[in-house]
Amino acid sequence: MDPIRELIEDADPLRRGTGPEPDADQALARVVTGHGHGIDKMPPNVRSLAAARKLRNARIAGLLTIAAAAVAAGVLVASNLGALTTAPVPANSGLATTSPLPTASVSATTTAPPTPTPTPTPTGSVAPLTPWKTFTDATAQATFQLPESWFVVESPRMIAGKPYNSLSVRTADNKQVAALNLVYDRTIGGCAAPRPVTVLDAVDLDISQKPEKVAEFSALKGSALGPSRFTFTVFEGDRVYGSVALSEEKNLPGTAVCQQINGITGPSNVPLVDFGDVWAMSADGSNAPHTFSSVAEARAYMQTQEYQDTKRMLISLSLKQSNVQTSTVFKGSNAKVQFSLPGGWTAKEVKAGTPDFPAWAIDVADESGRKVAQLYYGSGGGLGGACGPDEHYKVTELDTAQSALNGTWTQAAGVRFSYRVLDQSSLGKGLSYEVGLVDKSSGQLVDTCPNLMYAIVTGAPKGSLSFADRATQGPGAPTFATMSEAISYMSTPEYAKLKEMITSLQLTQ
Repeated sequence: MDPIRELIEDADPLRRGTGPEPDADQALARVVTGHGHGIDKMPPNVRSLAAARKLRNARIAGLLTIAAAAVAAGVLVASNLGALTTAPVPANSGLATTSPLPTASVSATTTAPPTPTPTPTPTGSVAPLTPWKTFTDATAQATFQLPESWFVVESPRMIAGKPYNSLSVRTADNKQVAALNLVYDRTIGGCAAPRPVTVLDAVDLDISQKPEKVAEFSALKGSALGPSRFTFTVFEGDRVYGSVALSEEKNLPGTAVCQQINGITGPSNVPLVDFGDVWAMSADGSNAPHTFSSVAEARAYMQTQEYQDTKRMLISLSLKQSNVQTSTVFKGSNAKVQFSLPGGWTAKEVKAGTPDFPAWAIDVADESGRKVAQLYYGSGGGLGGACGPDEHYKVTELDTAQSALNGTWTQAAGVRFSYRVLDQSSLGKGLSYEVGLVDKSSGQLVDTCPNLMYAIVTGAPKGSLSFADRATQGPGAPTFATMSEAISYMSTPEYAKLKEMITSLQLTQ
């Protein structure tokens, strides 16, 4: 082999084998003194092989140092910033996406294969994952999803042989966030000062509409209805008033309206539906569920957990026809009353009162035959009782509703349905409760004692009227251990049936 070529290859670390490192001076001497290969003396501007070799080694060492520094810097950046990923390309941008290049991994031992890095999920408008549940109402016509900690209070009833319902959706602390009503019909009132309504958020829903009702309501309004959709609407006045609900209003920009109507017509063979915080929000904000200081504050509300949970719940609504009979009509021929009797429950009319104070009673039992309520109507003596000096406990009303009773006397008496609890937990006696009709006197929400907790209505045409799980608190009356238990009772089938039955009471004579 040519000695010069041999010298160059031996100096190349990429080609050199594992043998001993060659001596450049000896190799040069062989080139000068060897036979068969003459060479001229090198000119002054040509480096010696020894100098060339030193320069080459220095350059190689420098490159290795730079490479090591770059890898170390990459490890440092990765440790400070986490996994490096490419930003997602916006949809419909026309840009092709490319896979990220693999990154080098430096290890003192073996190098593990690269682990795929998941693409980060945007967190600005996505609610954290929380347990949700699916709810179907007692009439089997409405189904929707809601957070696991929320609950529903129902008031189903039959009208002309068809099922209807009113539902209150509440948080764990008994705050109502929305109401769902399956109603027979609605009436729309007028106003003196219409205002433009602004839509801050809207999502169209896949819920069909009754053609005949769409035509009827469009004619009444003088403008066509839009599709069923979720909306967040506001009126701007001295403040900003908002409502979150389902609606079919078109809300044309700049058009002044008297009310934001939030009902939807729904599919054929299903009642009219309203689902949201209020059925109709007045332009003056007098019944507005939400009040803001500005539109910006209203938009900020859209980022809250409450708004996002409510929106998801309303959008999840589905409706279908059902022939579920939640109750039948019971008529008391002697007491001259009628009410909705829940399916599986029985009612028996019995004589009550005395010859001096004639009255009739109706005992109501559940599927097991246990007495769950009693109606009393007729003459009766006065209600007595007194509280001891230290026997005043807090009364909390957890639920109330209108009664089907009508007439001037009901308005004067202030008749309503009420579910109240009396907190004696400080004495270890838990919380007493009553579910029934009250008036302005018996329904006062003031601290009292069990002896003065009544569910009685006075001033009825034939005397006193009581329709409740119990008219007064007697020995052995059931109690709840905690307020949470008392609140949870409202989501039970028994409570829903009691409320339907008691609120449906009507006098037939």
